[in-house]
Amino acid sequence: MLLISLVIAGGCNNIKYNAADEAKYQKPTIAVMSFDNRAPVNTRWQLGEGLADQLINRLIQTRRYVVLERQQLNAIMAELKRSESSKFRSEGKPQLGRLKHVRYLVKGTITDFGHAETVEGVWKFFDWGLMGSSSYSIVAATLHVIDIQSGQVIASTNVQTKIRDKKDKEKVTIDNVAFGSYTFYHTTLGQATSKMLEKAVYQIAQAIAECPFQPKIASIINKQVIINGGKDRRIKPGDQYLVRPASHKILDPDSGDILGHITGQILGQIRVVQVTDKYSIAQIIKGNQFAPGQALFKIDSETARGDTEVTPY
Repeated sequence: MLLISLVIAGGCNNIKYNAADEAKYQKPTIAVMSFDNRAPVNTRWQLGEGLADQLINRLIQTRRYVVLERQQLNAIMAELKRSESSKFRSEGKPQLGRLKHVRYLVKGTITDFGHAETVEGVWKFFDWGLMGSSSYSIVAATLHVIDIQSGQVIASTNVQTKIRDKKDKEKVTIDNVAFGSYTFYHTTLGQATSKMLEKAVYQIAQAIAECPFQPKIASIINKQVIINGGKDRRIKPGDQYLVRPASHKILDPDSGDILGHITGQILGQIRVVQVTDKYSIAQIIKGNQFAPGQALFKIDSETARGDTEVTPY
């Protein structure tokens, strides 16, 4: 049991991306729904919305995801449509179709939230006495991670935490503490909530596999290739890439599931000559049939000096 706890704790500590990880991996967009509150507790706290907000905050802190709140999308779309009215100026107007596509949806159900009394036996030497009762703060939820593209539930798990209350059996009430506040997280119920959220973030990270960033051609301008990555992806002047067509999906004819991808033949070779924060500019070394969406594969300096084969046209 101790070993399992250490593994989980270590995993939670390692799920945050550093600068190198952010450059190396893609950041999928995920949306978090308000939790369905089915906990047998009466409170004025908006637990479903509150717990979702706290989970969103922790997911953002990992720097692994672009996080959207699905409930806010309707309001955003309504505002975008309203701005299309002739009553509003065109300058600075947001465009429809520019919202990020959500890849994963996170839904949850709160099953326990509060305090539970347990009867102590004579063997409970480290509780509040040889006999009597103790109180525990318990927070539990069922978590679902859904792949929007396939509609499949890729993860379904129960996350829960139990922490023994202080000897004075301090209880948190809505009268003097706001949910998610600094004071809240210094109570046993807040500590149980925090640990439950840590486990939830860890389970989400386990469900959503890390996908390496694949640089692609974003545009062709004045016979120069624009790459969809710059300093943010640690691309440097002098880096060279082979250009291949966008990968072709292999689909199962019965289920429609994606079985894999096949990359096409080499179309050419490019060299980076200028790097900005978000994109890079490259000159064409070989090939001329380039188009946006084609994939780029970095080559080392020794290979770059050689004669790379290019598909003839």
